[in-house]
Amino acid sequence: MTGFPQLLCGWALVNLESSGAGVGVVARSGNWPAALGSTVRELGSLVTLPDGEYSATPESFVLEFRIARGLAVAGLKTPSEVRPGTCITHLVAGECGALDGITALLMHESGELLTSLNGSVSPTEHWPLADPAPETDEEIFAAATLAALADPWLPALAGAVLAHLAGQGPGITLHVASARDAVTMLQALYGMIPRNALQELTFSTGPGQPSEPPSIVTVIGTDTPSPDRVTINPDSSADESGDTYPSLGRTIVEHRRAGVVLPAELATVHDIRQWCYQQHLRTVDPALLDDAQLVQVITDPGLTPEWFDNTAVARRAIHLALDKTAVTTALAHMDHLPSVRTAFEQTLIECVMNDNRRRNRATQVAHQLGFDISAVVTASAFQRLENGTLTASDAKTVWPQLQHDWTTGEAADRSVVVERLHQHRALREFTIGSRDRALVYETVRAEINDPAVHTGSSQLLRSAMYSHLPIVAQLMVNASCTSRDRYLLEQLMACAPADRLAPLIAECMRYAGVDAFELMKAVTIVRAEPAELVEALQPAWTSLRQTLGLPQAVESLTVLTAEQPEPSRSRLRHNIFQRSRNRGHWTKTEVSGIIHAAAEDPLVIEENFGILRAAIDSDMEFVAVCMAGRSAAAEGEVVLHQILGCTPREQLPALITSCAQQRDLEPLTLLRAICGLEPSPEALVAMLSSGWPHLRTHLDLPRRIANLVSLDPTATHPPRLQPPDRPKKARRNPFGR
Repeated sequence: MTGFPQLLCGWALVNLESSGAGVGVVARSGNWPAALGSTVRELGSLVTLPDGEYSATPESFVLEFRIARGLAVAGLKTPSEVRPGTCITHLVAGECGALDGITALLMHESGELLTSLNGSVSPTEHWPLADPAPETDEEIFAAATLAALADPWLPALAGAVLAHLAGQGPGITLHVASARDAVTMLQALYGMIPRNALQELTFSTGPGQPSEPPSIVTVIGTDTPSPDRVTINPDSSADESGDTYPSLGRTIVEHRRAGVVLPAELATVHDIRQWCYQQHLRTVDPALLDDAQLVQVITDPGLTPEWFDNTAVARRAIHLALDKTAVTTALAHMDHLPSVRTAFEQTLIECVMNDNRRRNRATQVAHQLGFDISAVVTASAFQRLENGTLTASDAKTVWPQLQHDWTTGEAADRSVVVERLHQHRALREFTIGSRDRALVYETVRAEINDPAVHTGSSQLLRSAMYSHLPIVAQLMVNASCTSRDRYLLEQLMACAPADRLAPLIAECMRYAGVDAFELMKAVTIVRAEPAELVEALQPAWTSLRQTLGLPQAVESLTVLTAEQPEPSRSRLRHNIFQRSRNRGHWTKTEVSGIIHAAAEDPLVIEENFGILRAAIDSDMEFVAVCMAGRSAAAEGEVVLHQILGCTPREQLPALITSCAQQRDLEPLTLLRAICGLEPSPEALVAMLSSGWPHLRTHLDLPRRIANLVSLDPTATHPPRLQPPDRPKKARRNPFGR
């Protein structure tokens, strides 16, 4: 322990506060706390005597320990022989807990607290730190306690102090003949009650300051104590009533008379009460104790093994150990009698066989107490395997045997293992990590078909998507194609981690029987944002777009993109003022008849080229309606191809857009007719760009995915090759080594 800053104050010819004689601070340590002050005026009551008459005799002094401004302060005030009415004050300050009442009493007893200014200290601001008394000097407190054990005031003082520290009693007044008698009482108190429990106890061998009275004050001689405080004098005795704290004081003294010392680690009044109560319980018949009281007795470090000689007590102790780890630890540290160990083991075996809730804990307790009950644990685990109550620890026990049956057994043995997997989810935690593909397949299938498992939140399926992705994909394909279970498919998608959804969809598309539409529909349920949809579908898009039936020329241009152009606010209409460069002479009946007759006679359109061109120029939307009506017919592709062929190139995008806006249009027929014109990729994209937002909604795609499909003329270009990295040349050693 390091030293404490100290301060000396009194009447002197020279002090630190003035150049002349007077009362002031004579010396202080360089690190004296500024919060306490450094002058007589700032220090206030810390350096002045309480009200009263004091004589300059060795018996006239005031020893104090108090808490001031957040710091612990010990001080000795001695009346001055040189200047009556003043005193010499020696203060020592420190942090609360580091400096306490024992330190103050020890420093006073050892003479480290000065009582005069006879030239022993010169005025200085760098007074050395005060050295704390060695712990060996604390024996004086034990001696003072032993000397006072027969005195009636000791239990009364102990009970009053504990009540005050617990907030259940007033302050205490020691009514004695001299300050020395008060010090003796305090030494006996500190020698009986643990030091840590008295950290907040303050005292004064004088009357104390009225503004900040300490816990214990002293009244000397014939002065009258305050009626608001508990008075303790040499003739006082503890109240014989059953009140808590007087009774506690008597109990502590009785233990000390019996040679039992309170443990030093007791830090509060509550701890002291609990310790005394625990000592009392050890004297009570165990059969009369409830569980809480029995726990207190068993966890007492001073308990002997003979206390468990009753079998009923031993069985109760094991049941308490199953719920309280502290009881288990206490039992493990004892050397029990053979009969007691037999009772312990039998109780643990019964718990393993019959108690489902505490079976695992019973196994742990048996291991801690040194019992080998592995055979019993195995037998009970197989018993629960049969009756359907298998736990995770049981699964760990029975799995080696089931694994052997799966590996070396016949088909019937494997069927039994599969049945166990469907019956007990705890077994799947062990089989999911197997390298046997068939076993993993059955594990995942059992997890999916288990009605008690919410597929979307199954951690087992999540781990399988990392370690056994092809198996999960195979089961998803079966769910989408065979059972048509869309809900299950959505749950499997929801279970997939963000970084495994795209590989999972790509793996599903490797199967020829997969229902691509159901797969994409499920993706739209579990992924809301366009960017998330693109990220999930992009790796499998090449396979997904092949299921749409698009012409090869259009299919190779389709890409997924989350950034879509702003749609047009109004429908594209050609020649809204009905003005035409070539109105010609035609009627709607005539044009409609030409388009219908073209199915049987392809030359009709060539022969009526002028009429059809005039109709496109003057009323393109009517022509688009007629084209949409023929698109569903078997010969619709041929007819649409001929009409597009006689349309001027600059009017093709407008005509295609007008057709795309027709609800009864067969989009694939129109696309095949356009591809029949054999345009380049750039020209094809130019033709379809304005009508594509309408065409893609007619495709066999969920609407949210269809809105992400765009045309990219560069999609057919081969990827650019990156130049290979050139190897770095090794530097030549200039020194030739």
